[in-house]
Amino acid sequence: MARQSPRHETALNVELARELQALGLDAHDEDRYGTKRHDVHVIVNNVPVVLEAEIDSRRGAIKDADQRLAQGQTSLVFAISYEAGTQSIDKNTKMIWTLRSRDVSSSKAREGAPAVAQWSRLGTVRDLAEDVRLAPGQIDNADMAAGLLLVALEQAAQAIPPDSRRALASELNLPEPKGDKPSERDPDFLKRTKRAMLVLATSILFQHRLGHIPGWRDPDVCAMDEEPVTAFQTVWRFILDVDYQPVFETAQLALAALPNTVDANRIVSELALAVGRVARKTTGMRHDLLGRVFHRVLDTARYDGSFYTSSAAATLLAALALPRSLKDEWDHDAIEKMRVCDPACGTGTLLMATVERMNQLKRGDTELDAELDELLAEALVEKVIYGYDTNLTATHMTASTLGMIHPKAQLDQIHVNQTPFGVYDDPDGGGKKVARVGSLEFLHGEGMLLNPWPSARNVGGEGAWSEETPPPMDLVIMNPPFTRDSLRHDQMEPDAERAVKEREGLLLGDDKRTASLRSSSSMFVVLGTKIIGDEGTMATVLPCANITGPEGLPLRRYLADSLYIDTVVSSHDPRRIFFSENTKIGEVLIIARRWNEEGEKPGTRFVNLARNPRTPYEASTLVRTLENGEVPAYATIQEIDEGHVASGDWYAVNFYAPWLGSAYRDMAASLARLDAIAEVGPSGRRVRDTYRRFALSQPTDSGRRALWHHKTDVTMSMRAETDVFIEPIKGKERLADRYWEQRSRLLLPHKLYLPSACVVTTMLDERTVGSIWTPCRPQDDETAAAICAWFNSTPGILSMLAERDNRKPVYPQFSIDALRALRVPDFPTRPEARDALTAAYEEMKDQKLRPLPDMANDPVRLRLDDIVADALGYEREWVARIRKALSAEPSITNLPLYADADAKQAGLL
Repeated sequence: MARQSPRHETALNVELARELQALGLDAHDEDRYGTKRHDVHVIVNNVPVVLEAEIDSRRGAIKDADQRLAQGQTSLVFAISYEAGTQSIDKNTKMIWTLRSRDVSSSKAREGAPAVAQWSRLGTVRDLAEDVRLAPGQIDNADMAAGLLLVALEQAAQAIPPDSRRALASELNLPEPKGDKPSERDPDFLKRTKRAMLVLATSILFQHRLGHIPGWRDPDVCAMDEEPVTAFQTVWRFILDVDYQPVFETAQLALAALPNTVDANRIVSELALAVGRVARKTTGMRHDLLGRVFHRVLDTARYDGSFYTSSAAATLLAALALPRSLKDEWDHDAIEKMRVCDPACGTGTLLMATVERMNQLKRGDTELDAELDELLAEALVEKVIYGYDTNLTATHMTASTLGMIHPKAQLDQIHVNQTPFGVYDDPDGGGKKVARVGSLEFLHGEGMLLNPWPSARNVGGEGAWSEETPPPMDLVIMNPPFTRDSLRHDQMEPDAERAVKEREGLLLGDDKRTASLRSSSSMFVVLGTKIIGDEGTMATVLPCANITGPEGLPLRRYLADSLYIDTVVSSHDPRRIFFSENTKIGEVLIIARRWNEEGEKPGTRFVNLARNPRTPYEASTLVRTLENGEVPAYATIQEIDEGHVASGDWYAVNFYAPWLGSAYRDMAASLARLDAIAEVGPSGRRVRDTYRRFALSQPTDSGRRALWHHKTDVTMSMRAETDVFIEPIKGKERLADRYWEQRSRLLLPHKLYLPSACVVTTMLDERTVGSIWTPCRPQDDETAAAICAWFNSTPGILSMLAERDNRKPVYPQFSIDALRALRVPDFPTRPEARDALTAAYEEMKDQKLRPLPDMANDPVRLRLDDIVADALGYEREWVARIRKALSAEPSITNLPLYADADAKQAGLL
């Protein structure tokens, strides 16, 4: 086809700009920049976004876009390729595009950034308009601003004297440092002070938005006042006469705790000026700024499990929870009637992402301006959104960020509250003490007493409590706290700890399905299923440890029994296996809906990502692709039927390759549980607690030897040797002797680093125990050798990885329960298979196996696989396919898969 003329290209660009204008964007065609021209120039939240378009030429569009970046004309350019033969542009015209930013085009791209273009699927002008609105989120302004603000908070906290730090903690109901005279250099002491100063910074940031309030002054002007503390107190009193108690009453307390000194005024002045600089640098004062700062200074995450959801994950979760197909029409009335709750809201990131998704859906259907109209904004702040958290400073952040949606909304109507956690005086009097467990109190189905917003007359939750009964929720969206009960309760005195545990048990009730769901995150899942309405949805971030392995089975079954599991998203991106910013453990996103239809529930969609979205823009692009029924180049999708999901079969989470889970499912049907043919234990932890180790050059009195380590460059064959002497710890001799009686020649792994492991189980010539090994005692040595050969074969490795706890996919750990649940051939009833695998062990026990990433090219593994396949009736080609797929799994290679996928999608391979 003949190439269309530049004149025709220009005409299409003019029409594109006009259509974008009709969709509410500030767009201009053929905009001049010095001596250069942009095809289309758009301003989004004061950020220039350029569009460079070509007809049927991706390379040409990228060349022009990257040239604009190199010329410093903008930080964001869309390279657009019109379809060949496009004659005119309207809202439904199809085209393809990719966003280029400095991070993408630079030869020194930041870690994890795509190296080549990520082209959209064919989309319409409407889709392009939505991407343009989201584009400023690609620039990491929030991280940059968070860094600037964090420095200012650090400097302010360091400058405040210790007595004032304690006063701040007291006024804001923050946990106080232990000890009568904490050191000025105590990191925990400083963190509490930074949290208090963040309350001030947030309120000053909010003040920048309130120019319509009588008596308002520019925060920068207040900062330059002779007495900044007094200046801010005066302005905030004017503001409080109008509204905004959740934001400014708390901040007033922080100001009141500071001494009226020259130093205090200087500290406040410098902090306010830093906030002013941040406010000018951030794009529309994006909500994720406060969250990123708050969670960097948060001092209790290890104990209360408060993990900050990344803005990209929040966008992804909210969009999956609220698809366009959920309602016939996303108009103002439909949105105003919705009720959305985050019972562990933290800084409000998930609630804000939900607000943005609703705005996106409404705008897409009614072609409103890009900004929320005032009526909808008011409804969202005052009626739609509910947020609860045990942390006062967190709820202050949530109230502040929600208030920034629409500064004229009545915050005295806001449904954001601090929930009490701990032991309190009974509000009904009588001198009794009552235990309260935060938002979990809603489990009893009645109203809950809430801590009031503190003020000068009401400090630390004292005084009149309020009561609230939330309505049935259309959406519960949350990243519930995740931590061990021992850590969560260790902050309390013993009596308080007992009372809180009893309260949690009482609220969970007698339901056998929930009896074992006592982790913090599991209890919030139960809460979510209770408070969503008849047609409600629960969208949650959960640790992989909660929904993989045998320990996660009760929660998987409870979820599938209570709701319809719509979608499960897991990350197989080795650089980002998580969806929270301040954790390193694997996580999943789960969308579950109330099921009221007749008949069997549909299957569950498991989306496995080879690249975890880094920005809201990338997340939105992913959602659009999924909504179009397409599979992104950097993802796989598996549909698992309801029967398997209800039984707890979520193996699809553990493997990126779509068919590995189903391969294991087919194989497992004819296998037995390991604990049916062998005893397992004691765990390596027990051995470490009762024995001291000594080098082999230091013989001990008992002469006991153990395999303590798993050095992957030493343990390379199925037969291993002990590597240390061990001696019982004084006072633990009887326990040590008991564990020694349970020793075995066959040892199973407690944990494995998959990229370098050569063997996953091992046999020794003598019976022993281990530190990161667990003894396994079948009825005879022949069966032990057969089990060792099985687990080192490809089918055995598949069975082990299918049942792993995916807390860290690349470095799985196996509890005693997980090891006992592993699947093996039922050797007692299949003696011929046992004999074949025993012979295979004897033949190859001293031959070196290659590391798992190289298993597809390992002649020893190939020989072992052929024997196992023939003995158990598997097709050799089927086993070979598994071997090849496993060797490429990101959790085994610890390498990203998406580089090739990106290049293929870009047409470069």
